[in-house]
Amino acid sequence: MLGLTEVTAALQGRPVQEGPKGALVVPGIDPDGLHEAWRSAHALLPVTGRWPILVTTDWDEDVVAPSPFDDEAQTALAALDHAARTVDPWLHYRRDDDEDPEVESSFYTEGFYGVDVTAHVQPAIGPGAGAQQVLRAAYDHVLSDPELTGRVRERTRNAVSTDFWFKPDEVSLLLLPTASPWLAPFWVDFYGALHGIDDFAAALWQWHRRWDVRLVASWDTMLQFEVHRPPVPGDDAWTAARQLLALGPDFDIHEWELAVAVTSGDAWFVHNRP
Repeated sequence: MLGLTEVTAALQGRPVQEGPKGALVVPGIDPDGLHEAWRSAHALLPVTGRWPILVTTDWDEDVVAPSPFDDEAQTALAALDHAARTVDPWLHYRRDDDEDPEVESSFYTEGFYGVDVTAHVQPAIGPGAGAQQVLRAAYDHVLSDPELTGRVRERTRNAVSTDFWFKPDEVSLLLLPTASPWLAPFWVDFYGALHGIDDFAAALWQWHRRWDVRLVASWDTMLQFEVHRPPVPGDDAWTAARQLLALGPDFDIHEWELAVAVTSGDAWFVHNRP
């Protein structure tokens, strides 16, 4: 892993400064070139040994404030890595719709993106169906019809593209003293991890291994990812959609819509706010 002087040289003289717990900070990233800046830094990962992540100082300047990376911090980081590989994060991150619905079942089948499958799904599920049964029935119905699948995919395309990404005003690039993106919670805050960072790190570890999901940005209540091995249709995509909405419930899209979308998208967006 390269230090400050070597990283400055690798970035061709761009200003680099000491940051929190062994991270380096590249300040003043142009908001109109965020993804490009991240990709350039990520391309240097084999050289620097440092995972890049975009952060904003719009709300908290301490996210880039220097702090020591002492023995205690390194021990805590090793413990987080162990937790990420062993904890089941989905015992904590669970969707509220695992319970019986408190709204009409048609709410789950009308869709947020202009495709309504209520007329086809309601007769198949009957009265008294739970929310999960309704949502999965909607997904299975969409998958059974290639034309309908294509229509849902086209309507939801922006939900799994960088077009949906947030753009802060003041942005810096953190170069973490690790090549493991699932350890980012050691340096950055996420509202969905206020209870503790072990589950958050475990979710990132699982996504990275299963779908080659790469954390690009953390904006306090929002996360942005590149996806390099998208889920395949069926249970794999359903699992991805369920987990995405468990980690980031503040996203107006149903599981069945998102499960269709994630099979062809190359970017994920997570929103979890007060």
